[in-house]
Amino acid sequence: MAKKEAEEGAKEDGEEGDGTPKKKSPIKLVGALVAVVGMGAALAVMAIPSGPKETPRFVGPFFHDLVDKDVVTNTKDDHFKRFVKYKPQVEFFAYDAEYINSRMNDQLYTAWLTDSFSGLASNKSINDIMAGANRERFAQVIRHAIEPVLFPVHIGSSDSPLDLDPESGIRPGDSYRLNTFRGSFWNHTLTIDGEAKTLTVDEGDATPFLGDELDLKVMTPSGDWVYLDVTSMEPGFSGTVQIGVKGRIRQVFVTNMMAQ
Repeated sequence: MAKKEAEEGAKEDGEEGDGTPKKKSPIKLVGALVAVVGMGAALAVMAIPSGPKETPRFVGPFFHDLVDKDVVTNTKDDHFKRFVKYKPQVEFFAYDAEYINSRMNDQLYTAWLTDSFSGLASNKSINDIMAGANRERFAQVIRHAIEPVLFPVHIGSSDSPLDLDPESGIRPGDSYRLNTFRGSFWNHTLTIDGEAKTLTVDEGDATPFLGDELDLKVMTPSGDWVYLDVTSMEPGFSGTVQIGVKGRIRQVFVTNMMAQ
C-alpha cells in the first residue's frame, strides 16, 4: 500500500513509477512557437509603411441624356425664320457616375444649360450644321458650350460647385462661366497664403489679392485661368485645398436631328 502511494506521488512530481523523469507534453511548446510566430507576423505588418494614398481617377465611360425634350434653336436662314431640332446625349468620365444626378439637382443647372444651348445655331445656316462633316463639328460646338455646365470647377469641400469652401471661405468668382481651367479635382491644388495675401494654383505664379475681390483672375501653370471670390475668406487663413473639375465629356451624340 505504501509502495503504491509512493509511485503515485512520484508520478505527480514528474517521475514515472520506475523513478525516471516524466516526459513533458509538446502542447506547451507548440503553443509557445505559435505565439512567437504570431508576434513576428504582427510586427512585420506594423513595419510595412502605408505609403501615400492613391489619387482618385475618373471611371467610366457613362452615358447621359442631357435633356428630356429636343432642343429647338433658330438658324440664320431666311432671317432666322428657320430652325433645327435635335437631342444631345453625352458619353462621359467622372469620379462617380452619380455626379450627374447631383448636377441636375442644382437649382442653377437647368438655367445654365438652357442658356448654353440658346445661341449655338443663331450664327449658322442649316447647311453649316447638317451638311456632311458639319454635323460632327456642331457636336464639338455643343461639347465646348456644355462641358463647363456639367463639370464646373469645384473648390475645396463645398457641396455645390458655386458654394464657398467651408475651410478657406473661397468660392467661384462672378465670371465662373468664363473659366478655362479644366484640371481634374484630385490632381490640382489651390494654395492660400493669408499673411502674404496670395493665391497659387499648383506651382504657378502667385496672384496677390486685397480681400475685396469678387472676381479675381488666377492663372494656372498651363496658362489657363479660374475666377475666384475672396470676400468671404477666413481672416488670415493659410493652407491648401483641392481645385478642379470632377468629370469630363468624352463625346457628344446629336440624335433626332431635323431642320425646318
